[in-house]
Amino acid sequence: MRFPTFPMRQVHLDFHTSPRIPDVGADWDAEHFARTLQAARVNSITLFAMCHHGMCYYPSKVGPVHPSLKFDLLGEQIEACHRAGIRAPIYLTVVWNVSAAERHPEWRQVDINGKQVGPAPLEPGWPWLCVNNGYADELAAQTEELMGSYDCDGFFYDIVMYHGDGCVCANCLPELRRDGLDPRDPRHRRAHNHTVARRFMDRMTRLIRGRLPDAGIFYNSRWGLHFADESQHYSQVEIESLPTGGWGYGFYPLWSRYGRTFGLPMLGMTGRFHRTWADWGGLKHPDALRFECGGILATGGAVSVGDQLHPRGRLSEPVYDVIGDAFRDVEAVESVCIGAEAHAQVGLLVLNPDGDKANQSSAGIVASSNHNLEGAAKMLLELHHQFDVITDKTCPDFRRYELLVLADRAVATPETAQRLRDYVAAGGKLLASHRALLDEEAGNFLLADELGVHYQGPATSVPDYFQVTAPPLHTAVTRPGFAYSLYEGPTCRVAPHAGTEILADAYETYFNRTGEHFSSHGFTPPLPTKADYPAVTRKGDAVYVYGPIFEAYQKHGNLGFRALIGRCLDLLLPAPLVETDAPATAEVSVMAQGPRQIVHVVNYSPQRRAPGHVEVLDRPVPLRDVSLRLRRPWGVTSVRLARSGDALPFEVEAGVVSVTIPRVDAHEAVVFEGGDT
Repeated sequence: MRFPTFPMRQVHLDFHTSPRIPDVGADWDAEHFARTLQAARVNSITLFAMCHHGMCYYPSKVGPVHPSLKFDLLGEQIEACHRAGIRAPIYLTVVWNVSAAERHPEWRQVDINGKQVGPAPLEPGWPWLCVNNGYADELAAQTEELMGSYDCDGFFYDIVMYHGDGCVCANCLPELRRDGLDPRDPRHRRAHNHTVARRFMDRMTRLIRGRLPDAGIFYNSRWGLHFADESQHYSQVEIESLPTGGWGYGFYPLWSRYGRTFGLPMLGMTGRFHRTWADWGGLKHPDALRFECGGILATGGAVSVGDQLHPRGRLSEPVYDVIGDAFRDVEAVESVCIGAEAHAQVGLLVLNPDGDKANQSSAGIVASSNHNLEGAAKMLLELHHQFDVITDKTCPDFRRYELLVLADRAVATPETAQRLRDYVAAGGKLLASHRALLDEEAGNFLLADELGVHYQGPATSVPDYFQVTAPPLHTAVTRPGFAYSLYEGPTCRVAPHAGTEILADAYETYFNRTGEHFSSHGFTPPLPTKADYPAVTRKGDAVYVYGPIFEAYQKHGNLGFRALIGRCLDLLLPAPLVETDAPATAEVSVMAQGPRQIVHVVNYSPQRRAPGHVEVLDRPVPLRDVSLRLRRPWGVTSVRLARSGDALPFEVEAGVVSVTIPRVDAHEAVVFEGGDT
């Protein structure tokens, strides 16, 4: 069975079930299964062929069938879904497989110390397998078995990943040496593991497309910048991001703006759980799920909600009451979401050859290596700028964006540097900070002339302070005459070129705090005279900030950092695509279906309920009379609310359409139509 459009209301139905659990499928009722999904407005559900325990839920001749399962559960699930018009892709685990590890310990991943990757022998958890051996043959045979047995809509291969330090098993180690790589270098081990994983993906993709050219194909747990090197193996982008399950509420808004640049259908995956997968007794507030679904729609994604089926095989009606509440909201607006593309003025350009893996760390910030990227995305979202996350590989023409942001770190090749020079020469604008575009060997910025500053080395003062001198940058939290701490350091000492305007001065501390000399609590005050290097400069359409301000914002949340960057963006982009008086907590995004534009407003009301836990959401505080100004040079003949269809009065002046949204609960979408295009 094929489906004409990518389904917008999906469920990912986990079913990891220990072989020690009895009565698997004992409560199965095909009619109840289909009826529950239909009532919840589900139009696609991912079903399990094989779980992390290595148990199969159909009569497989390749892998072990769950010992307490007495019938073909997968087959009956697929048949029930197809009778109800519901798409049913198939799930297979890959790297985490208890049964395969027990049957073939030689298939295990091995770390640099010779230890098999995974938990200790007496501890619970998943052993990690390598696909550079006979295990790949077994997975291929199982895929062929499934295609020969069922009407397959697609395949979801989970945990296609390697241990962060790399695998040196009996097959990987000799291959590393054969390919001229150094097994002692973790970068070489990781590069080889990417090669092995892509070889596996290529094999599975060719196998599936050879028999089912229209089937969906997705490989999970590989999400990151390196997706650009393997996107040809996928039919869609799926971004697993359970906000309360370790990903945090900042993960999806950031990475969806990368995922949507590949021209593939995109799916955002949240969960019904209070915490993470297998939180059987955790069911989130319906309004929290509405908010999460609205945030996914606002970026151009379809929605997937993670659930877990009880071993006895019966869906929980309270769970699907909550999912149904959210999916009815999705269904009410999806006609203006299907096929919509983003309108973005800003490209958040990531040039980091070692930062290929997306970290699940917005909730656990200490573990992240992407503080600068996360902080930049957070600022742009809160400032309501429209942006994509791009790399030099994913964006062949930087001129697609009016402004590029290079946040704190950006290592450019000579070719990319020349592309950036050409971009600036053609009228493109740059906002760069800290060590972005710094050539370590040359000891200067690759675009020193365009930025208007010369690198002189790291500053010695930690922390450094900055005082905003340019009136256009003054706000309630960037006041004149006050030296603000940057916190993170060391900053960069730079010398401005002739004609470069200084927007903020740097101030050094009396001395760095050590055991030998310190003053007061935590910080030593700034010297009364400014340093001999600036903090913020502007040359033409390029602004430079001397310290890691995006990383500092992610770590410390100082509103002065956001205000400073916001005013710098105002200088460079005086005519933003959309302006609103909605608070920074509201996500505002502009999408388009041809000449039709859709502005989404997603209302976020975070509440801290438990120390060390991500925000918990329940009923949002409604926004009322939200002012919205959209630049739409080809005019407009109607503005309406997508959910209710109610027309909104509007005014047009100099290509700007002004409307007022009466109320925004969790999510509202405003549709602008008509005019001369």
